[in-house]
Amino acid sequence: MTRLLSDASGALRDEYSTVIIGSGYGGAISAARLAEKGHSVCVLERGKEWEVGEFPDTFVEIAKSPRLKSNPLGLIDYYLCKDIDVLKGSGLGGGSLINLNVAFRPDQEFFDDPRWPKVYRDLAESGEIWNFYQRAEEMMRANPHPDLAERTKYQMLGKRAAQLKDAKFGPANLTVNFDLDGPNHVGVEQKPCINCNDCFPGCNVGAKNTLYMNYLPWAKQKGAEIFTQIDVRSVAKNPDGGYTVYYRRNSRHGYGEITTLQARNVVLSAGTLGSTEILLRSAGERDLATSGKLGHGFSGNGDFLGLVYNSDYRTNVMGYGNRPDSDWAKVQPGPTIVGAIQYDRSGPFDQRITIEDFTVVPSSLVGTFRHTLPALAHFGDDMDKGDWAAEVKRIARDQVRRDPKGALNHSMLYLVMAVDDARGVVSLNSDDKLTIDWPSVRTDPIFERIDRELREHARNLGGTYRQLDRVNPFAKDHKANLVTAHPMGGCRLGDDADDGVVDSDGRVFDGDGGVHDGLFVVDGAIIPASIGVNPFLTISALAERIAERMPATLQH
Repeated sequence: MTRLLSDASGALRDEYSTVIIGSGYGGAISAARLAEKGHSVCVLERGKEWEVGEFPDTFVEIAKSPRLKSNPLGLIDYYLCKDIDVLKGSGLGGGSLINLNVAFRPDQEFFDDPRWPKVYRDLAESGEIWNFYQRAEEMMRANPHPDLAERTKYQMLGKRAAQLKDAKFGPANLTVNFDLDGPNHVGVEQKPCINCNDCFPGCNVGAKNTLYMNYLPWAKQKGAEIFTQIDVRSVAKNPDGGYTVYYRRNSRHGYGEITTLQARNVVLSAGTLGSTEILLRSAGERDLATSGKLGHGFSGNGDFLGLVYNSDYRTNVMGYGNRPDSDWAKVQPGPTIVGAIQYDRSGPFDQRITIEDFTVVPSSLVGTFRHTLPALAHFGDDMDKGDWAAEVKRIARDQVRRDPKGALNHSMLYLVMAVDDARGVVSLNSDDKLTIDWPSVRTDPIFERIDRELREHARNLGGTYRQLDRVNPFAKDHKANLVTAHPMGGCRLGDDADDGVVDSDGRVFDGDGGVHDGLFVVDGAIIPASIGVNPFLTISALAERIAERMPATLQH
């Protein structure tokens, strides 16, 4: 099949000026900004190109979508690690393909954290840093839902918000197209959002403003070459300058053989885990000198998932996909997240939490959730005892068919972000598999506080509360793993190699007082601490700043 943006046919050359590894926010923005300034750019993406209409839309397709050794081109990448699990996307556009569109600016106080390099603390204090946020917001067309008051789940979120004093409740800025029907600002055809709730695992309408709709086509229009199914494993520094990039060409059948290409400059933008993994392997196998902080400072951004099941209120959370004429579309849930409550607005930044309506019940999973959530919730806490008969009746409806009066359509999922201690350590084990060691995350008091607040949401709606975790879905304590969709750190920014892995311009420290010329990291791996909100806009702002300064330090 002919692809719109990429080439997976084998036309990759042996030598390039600047190779960008990864096509998520850091990679796409770096490619677009360098290409528009006339620089020769090659983008290497390990996943495949997903066009609108190709995303998994049935349970069978979802079951086939995880990225595995037997399925290297899978869309959903799930890392089972020692102390925390990580969910991320894989494909041209990276995490933007499956994320939930929330473009949040953090509070300025988050940049007061001494783990940020002085340059960024100064930029935040002067207000200049918001210029880079604005660039990203404009390119990805971030805006709130125009009919927010009609979304039932937003009303349900507001019920608890009305009881709070030191909190801010309101719409989330979303990278979703609500009005345009035709070519967008970079010439890509889009359709308006139909409120189908299928943002995850990918928008088949063409309304989601992923990187596939803006930065990546802009990069290609300006001359960037984009290759998919190229899985970079490591890089080595050449004695005469430049780098050897070791990669394999993957197919849907499996991994290819390791081969190489040459690059004067390399930008690692393979995602928090991907870039850290490449640098770790490069240090171990290719003798690339790095800071001793490599792999340290991993954060899950305080991510926490909670379920309020079978409440007294209809929430209208069941997705219907790209089926605007179906009976299911009569009640439109909206995008997966539309609003947020930000707590403790006047308190210390490290005590602030953000709770969003994470109603991720895409059409492909409605049937699964109808049948599995009763067992999960059975081990939860009913915050509204005394209405057993009504609850059982709603559960029974779900077992028969998809029913708007059922228990699933009276439920809410919540995504919470906060400030964790960012003490995770990413490493490669003896089997060359990535792992994350972070024992303290299980007992971080911030999660106990979040748990208590979500119980109040459940009490307010009259539902059954259950924390969602991975290792043991029936555990009622915090010994089971948390799951994050917002991994950060591992190659964190620092004023020097004693503080971080890269400098304020994303250049990799050489561990001996200098930097590796022409070697950069630009993605979530460089963020040195939790920011308490969805991070992709911050990643984008950092990428905009670094890309602006990068031409002056490229090797020629």
